[in-house]
Amino acid sequence: MQGGGEEPKAVPYSYNEGRIDAVRSLVSDAFQDATSYYEIGSKIFSTVTSAAAPETQAEVREVASIFYYRIHLERGDNAKPGATLEPLKEDNSSHFWPRPIRAADAEVGKLWNALLKDSTEPEVQGLLADLLFSARHPKPHLYARQAVDAYVRAANEGQFSGLHKSEMLVRAWTVLRSLNLKDLEASVEQAMTTSVSAALTADVSAPGACFPLLRCLLEGRMGGKRASKDVELPPEAVDYLFAALERYKTDYLTLQLADMARGHLKDSALIDRALHKAATNLLEQAARETNGHIKTYRLEQAAKFARRFHLEDIHAECVRMLQTVDPSSFEWVTIRAASSLRPSDIESYLRTFDRPELTEALIYFFETPAPSGSREQNEKLAREIIDNSLTSRIMGTATYGAHGLPQKSYNTDEEKLEHQLNTIENIALRTQGIILSAALDRMADVHTIPETEALHVWLMEAYGSDPGLCMSLAQSLSLYWKGNYIACAQLAMPRIEAAIRSILLLLNEPIYRVEEEKSPGQFPGLGFMLPQLEKYGFDPDWSSFIRALLLTPGRNLRNLGAHGFLQDIDNQTAALIIRALAVVALLAHEETSRKASTAQAAKDAFFTRSHSARKTFFDYLLVKAESRISKILLMRSVRK
Repeated sequence: MQGGGEEPKAVPYSYNEGRIDAVRSLVSDAFQDATSYYEIGSKIFSTVTSAAAPETQAEVREVASIFYYRIHLERGDNAKPGATLEPLKEDNSSHFWPRPIRAADAEVGKLWNALLKDSTEPEVQGLLADLLFSARHPKPHLYARQAVDAYVRAANEGQFSGLHKSEMLVRAWTVLRSLNLKDLEASVEQAMTTSVSAALTADVSAPGACFPLLRCLLEGRMGGKRASKDVELPPEAVDYLFAALERYKTDYLTLQLADMARGHLKDSALIDRALHKAATNLLEQAARETNGHIKTYRLEQAAKFARRFHLEDIHAECVRMLQTVDPSSFEWVTIRAASSLRPSDIESYLRTFDRPELTEALIYFFETPAPSGSREQNEKLAREIIDNSLTSRIMGTATYGAHGLPQKSYNTDEEKLEHQLNTIENIALRTQGIILSAALDRMADVHTIPETEALHVWLMEAYGSDPGLCMSLAQSLSLYWKGNYIACAQLAMPRIEAAIRSILLLLNEPIYRVEEEKSPGQFPGLGFMLPQLEKYGFDPDWSSFIRALLLTPGRNLRNLGAHGFLQDIDNQTAALIIRALAVVALLAHEETSRKASTAQAAKDAFFTRSHSARKTFFDYLLVKAESRISKILLMRSVRK
């Protein structure tokens, strides 16, 4: 503010008939070369300065606001074709300006009406007539007819861009159908077909201008009072749909066109033809990709689409191509993180396994905590990571299996939490796998390894556990120490499930699934039985460990081994599998599958063995190395 003067205060608009010619000139000047209503409004706004009189500012502001109303196309999966002029009324929406149409007072209504009478541009006429119709000005049906006629002329002869012409035609179509103005339908339909045809043959792709009009055409013509339920489609509409499928082959556009076909076509043969073409588009787009990740994603989406609509030939081709994607085309990125953990800290911990007797070292090995860490702490950390990561919150994740093919996607909040928890547990497994395998290797270096039968007898005497399970554990240890890790894993993994099933039978838990229709009677899988075991006090940390190691979304070793995908097993994985077998095999009381009378002994064992207080590897290192242990490892492994 200069010279100490006061800033002019805003005043409400007041209609002045003597100013209409000046206002009309203002609109005409702004209309020159404009390609949208917004451009007109912006130009009008630029003509006023802060030095202008308050009345002039109010007039310019009101005239400019006319062109800030916008035609909003109805969108979304369940939305009907059509368009509204907004903001229409007060509804606590996100619109801040201009005022809702039905909140405009009589002074503003006079301005709209006077400008409509003097305007010559069809774009301006259409908008003004639509405002008066939407505001329920006296005789609104007359303004509706004016709006429809002007919008059609603007689409046929006007200077706006194709997208805005499309919006005007959809709005005209919506207005005439709201009042059943059947005599105007032919002119709107003709303008729509002309615009769609032009968009489909233009050098520049314009799906945004084409698709809204195509949806209206496929909705069909208005029926008479005694017309049948089957609507009449313009003869060109179906041809345009298939022409659009031929031109717009991008996945998201193809899927929109497929939805149009399913939602509007009545002939099942035409629907099948459209869906087949859409699936072919998805397949062709995938075939053109060279990046392995993108190619795999597109093939998977095409396969899902084809399977959903029973397009067996396309689905089979998608799967064939998916199976032959070149592994070298995947652009994998390895992210590494450093730790301040010193080799001496690890060695200090491993020295605790250097016992005078092998059996003492094994006892200490069998007392190590769940390698995946605390379920409670892992879940807490997973939520913190998601809450503090913008990427995790807005993007989904896909994982690949040992077969090299996409296995599972995680998109919902619950799925993302599941994936993040699995990631934390997998990091812990890898870390603890190194420690457990090093401990077993240290035992073999320090002690003479006894025969399998001797290990078997010692396990039965020391733990009073089931002889068959003790034998499996003894054999697994012997195979590990001989370096036969694959045989060790293949022997131990099924016995983990057998041990859990035996314990539940001992507890008389009703787990057997009786025959039903075509499903034969059978015992349930490991994923079902683990939660049942927790009901009796089995430590959830151990349950999480077994799930993370053997089931999906964890490492899924159980199924991979059963289906022949485990071609190699390292010593760390074998050590983890032995640890999983040990915790359930040694919990299983002697002859568990046959002695139900010892059920209470099994329950007691849960609390004496799985809940015993013991320090984790990282607890020990925290004492030894203090601040040298990385925060990440600490959060993943400390048990409180």
